[in-house]
Amino acid sequence: MADAVDAEDRSTARRVVTEEQYQAAVREAGAILSRAGAFAGEEPLADAVTAVLAAVGLLVPPPEPELDTCTAQFPDERGDWWQCLEDPGHEPAEGHDAGDWSWSDDSPEAVPARA
Repeated sequence: MADAVDAEDRSTARRVVTEEQYQAAVREAGAILSRAGAFAGEEPLADAVTAVLAAVGLLVPPPEPELDTCTAQFPDERGDWWQCLEDPGHEPAEGHDAGDWSWSDDSPEAVPARA
């Protein structure tokens, strides 16, 4: 399991782009790939845009959390968002765990659980 501290060592806090900025980047990248005959589908396109943005210090907006687990979220080094798998309302001081990642509410870029 990776720890948020590992990700902190590799980068400074990244800025989250707006949903409009993200959609504009996806549209533009899709248009370029389509013109080149290299469009591979919506999901690979979104993954590529997310990774490219993360490589230059930008994050896509976090997804709407699933409400059946703790809603805290954390982005990995590729810009993919992870949601805590603990029960809703668990003690946040104990940290959050998404299986592959663990983090605390005070980790840079962490989105604390909704009240």
